[in-house]
Amino acid sequence: MPFYTVMTPPPVGGDRREEIEQARLIPEHFAWGAFLLTGLWLLGKRLWLATLLFVLVWGLLIWLNSRFGLHASALSLIYWSIALFLGVEGNNIVMRKLTRQGWRLADVVEARNLAEAERRYFERALAGEAALPRVEAAPATTTARPSGPLPIIGLFPEARGR
Repeated sequence: MPFYTVMTPPPVGGDRREEIEQARLIPEHFAWGAFLLTGLWLLGKRLWLATLLFVLVWGLLIWLNSRFGLHASALSLIYWSIALFLGVEGNNIVMRKLTRQGWRLADVVEARNLAEAERRYFERALAGEAALPRVEAAPATTTARPSGPLPIIGLFPEARGR
């Protein structure tokens, strides 16, 4: 079953219920729209910087083609390589954009489809259950190293000075 990442907006008024209602669920799978309709998909997701970069790359390729006469199969290979990259990483780019805007990771839900994922998230979030426990950074501790020779695991049981 696919996974969905739940992102909640930055807290504005402290109303937790409002944050839960505005949550966005982003699927963790191949983005077929990004693969087949690269530029339009970027515009539809409001990824302005990525769209600008995409247009600049294609402008450069068109200029190189007019200047040096690139082969049509080279241009096709470049296009499908970019499309494959966006298909694989497209949803992660959307998550990074939301993170830069202050959205937080609220939960990761496993479900068959988006409707079921929303239902599971809302049930968990509204029940007061902590979706993802906060992990505090553990203080760095130095471990005492044994004073004798360390046992070696592998084909050679003794190090013999190496």
